Amino acid sequence: MRDEVLADRISLQMVVKIPNGLPETFFWRTMGNETVEWNLKRDYPGCYQQGWSECLVEFLRSHRLFAESPMNPFDQNLGPSLKQLPPVYTDSENDGWNDCQKQLAGFSEMYGTSTVRRILRRKYGVRSWEVRDSIDRLHGTKLAVRCEDDS
Repeated sequence: MRDEVLADRISLQMVVKIPNGLPETFFWRTMGNETVEWNLKRDYPGCYQQGWSECLVEFLRSHRLFAESPMNPFDQNLGPSLKQLPPVYTDSENDGWNDCQKQLAGFSEMYGTSTVRRILRRKYGVRSWEVRDSIDRLHGTKLAVRCEDDS
């Protein structure tokens, strides 16, 4: 199939669904013994987008530019980089990563991983800043992400 046709068929969707039961606010004690208050419902879309973006950047990474081999979209042991944040916060990043990875695996199953990577590299770029700029251009910023409550 021609790449132009595949580019229309291989299209990632970033739709944030804020989980039911997510508390409005969360209090976290930092390592400096400070108490920080977070509005989880407000911040969930941004963390979700961070995880989703990180997954896509890892998938599009060129093995010629980096020592590691390209990300395998079927490897369920992968996830966003570790951060020193409470689990309720990193769960939203994991949700974004998992949703992106699921889409990448589905398209890879249909068209082959190398084809999906080639098509998405053309759409998003290869370098992390290109990908992040393209994500904002194609999917909107974290403030414009559709939430389940918006329907």
